[in-house]
Amino acid sequence: MNPRPRHFLFLLASTRRDGNSEQLARRAAAHLPPGTEATWLRLDEHPLPPFVDTRHSTGYGDPDGTARLLAEATLRATDLVIVSPVYWYSLPAAAKLYFDHWSGWMRSPALKLRDQMKGKHLWAVLVDSDQAHEGSAGPVLESLRRTADFMGMSFEGALLGHGSKPGEALQDPGTAGQADAFFRSVLK
Repeated sequence: MNPRPRHFLFLLASTRRDGNSEQLARRAAAHLPPGTEATWLRLDEHPLPPFVDTRHSTGYGDPDGTARLLAEATLRATDLVIVSPVYWYSLPAAAKLYFDHWSGWMRSPALKLRDQMKGKHLWAVLVDSDQAHEGSAGPVLESLRRTADFMGMSFEGALLGHGSKPGEALQDPGTAGQADAFFRSVLK
């Protein structure tokens, strides 16, 4: 029996096109095995409405519009890659809002997100403007680890870069080398 082919969904959370986190992710993705499907979505091009918690009142229906597009893309993927700068020790608002919507999608009768996410893989490509030893990405990593654990997903780790101006993260040969090897476990 052949395992399900891998399908990576890269969710770009930066409002800066071709910024450091995207450049790092694209470098890493260039080393995915041939034939691996990869979908790239910019969250700022698919804005979600504010999340309203209605679980104790009206409950949730099935998502529509942009929420449906993102939910379906999420469910199609075997591997979800959050590609993001670190803003104030956190994810940008668009990424946080995407995860907030998971609360509704988990309770959608048609989607049952939590059940369908079990066994999938969560990755992160993060860039902060600090020095490596400052650890500003720590809270983001903890949040993503906990999210993966809660959803029954495997947290595969993070590719961390440091830089402010576009291109700075890849100027570090160590970071570039880490990007080249980041998805190596997929090759096994």
